[in-house]
Amino acid sequence: MDRQKEVFLVSAVLFGKYQLYGILGTGRAGTVFLAVHLGLEEYRAIKRVPKSFLTFERLRHEALVLKELRHPGIPIIYDVEEDEFYSYLIEEYLEGESLFDLVKKQGHLSRELAISYGIQLTSIINYLHLAGPNPILHLDLQPKNLLLCNDIVKLIDFELAASVDDANMPGERYGTVGCAAPEQYSKDGVLDERTDLYAIGAIIHFLFTGEFPKLPYKPASSMDADLAAVIKRCMKKEKEERFSSAQELGERLGQLKNMGTAAKDRLQSSSLIIALAGSKSGAGTTHIGIGLSVYLRNHGYPNLFEEKNDSGMGIGLGDHAAAKRDQFGLMRYQGFIWKPYYGPAVKLKEPPYQIRILDYGKHVEQALAGSPDAVILVCDYSSWSRNSAYISAEYVVKGHNSYGIVYNHAARTTRIRLPDGAAPSRCVMAPFFPDPFDTNAETGDFYKTLLEEILEIKSIRKRGKGRYKKQISDWFFQMISGKNCTIGKG
Repeated sequence: MDRQKEVFLVSAVLFGKYQLYGILGTGRAGTVFLAVHLGLEEYRAIKRVPKSFLTFERLRHEALVLKELRHPGIPIIYDVEEDEFYSYLIEEYLEGESLFDLVKKQGHLSRELAISYGIQLTSIINYLHLAGPNPILHLDLQPKNLLLCNDIVKLIDFELAASVDDANMPGERYGTVGCAAPEQYSKDGVLDERTDLYAIGAIIHFLFTGEFPKLPYKPASSMDADLAAVIKRCMKKEKEERFSSAQELGERLGQLKNMGTAAKDRLQSSSLIIALAGSKSGAGTTHIGIGLSVYLRNHGYPNLFEEKNDSGMGIGLGDHAAAKRDQFGLMRYQGFIWKPYYGPAVKLKEPPYQIRILDYGKHVEQALAGSPDAVILVCDYSSWSRNSAYISAEYVVKGHNSYGIVYNHAARTTRIRLPDGAAPSRCVMAPFFPDPFDTNAETGDFYKTLLEEILEIKSIRKRGKGRYKKQISDWFFQMISGKNCTIGKG
């Protein structure tokens, strides 16, 4: 079918219940359409494959593998259909981008994020391997088959998946170069659960470095010894030397996460709302908020940045990034996920995020009225704005127990006047960082200190001394330049 006929098909109704709305993707194996189930009013993805390319039985095999599986990381299969020329697989519609595309767009991921996605993947694979008396092997784990949907990893494309018995039957074998285990290249090689574990190691390496590994495995120079040891063990040529199960691998990855127990419990609670407001327009509230969102995500904690004011930043960034809205009204850019301000009249489905950062702009009263778990006030401490900064800080100190006050646009030697009752340790000076999407060591230490104080988290990162050190005295920050940022009572 040529392109003109393909476009014409979009608007048709398949099998009396699926209204086609668009094309999600095309490839040598066929076309994936976006459709709406007319009775249930829910989106579906319909994978259509020409029978000349893939027999109906092959597609049915993929459906049979998936139909009984129920895991947050595995798409739901609803139905299988066919007509004279095509086979159709009707499945859950997933919005997101592949981990391959994510890395190619924004570069390699942070250590914490690579480990976090690795842990999610091991959970999916452990479920597959334990699904019944005969383990199911995926056999084509690769970044292109891992979709990131609101920071939840989804495993797609089960075309090569098979039980251990079926996987070892005589026949052609397939895999993805760079991820496929050595035994997949040999007709006599025995495939088992450890075959998938090899690919998990290769994927984590790709996420952290942006490149596929080669054998014999050599870790990147930027990789710490603990993470390198885990990947190296996954990718041992002999299966017997790899991890024994996905569960064992997942537990080891969990041990590598650089969050203290208190931080983990607090940031992974049922919900965590952090509200930001500024002492005035232009204080830098949005800039600080975006950096906080990026910092948390880079440390393996998915979160949503919500614009709660009509500054127009959300829509403007969307236009700049050519970002598309999903069904929740969310947009994405370089891993940053935000919900623009749509106004009170727009009603959207609630997005699945437990950690939320709310940007109220200059509206301090609204930030406090929302009863968030913590409030961050960003003060413009330019010489002509210090009075309004003092008044806003006083208002926040009296209005919320968990607060942080960030002083922006001030020289490092500036003496900051705090209101009565303010805890000096909760009042921090923002470093200069022109790009909130690009965090460095100094901005990382700044956000670490801020979170430790307002959330009473005592260890976000164990390694590194950091440039921001907590002092017993009111002189809170001692910069590496040797100059003191002085904070005093009013």
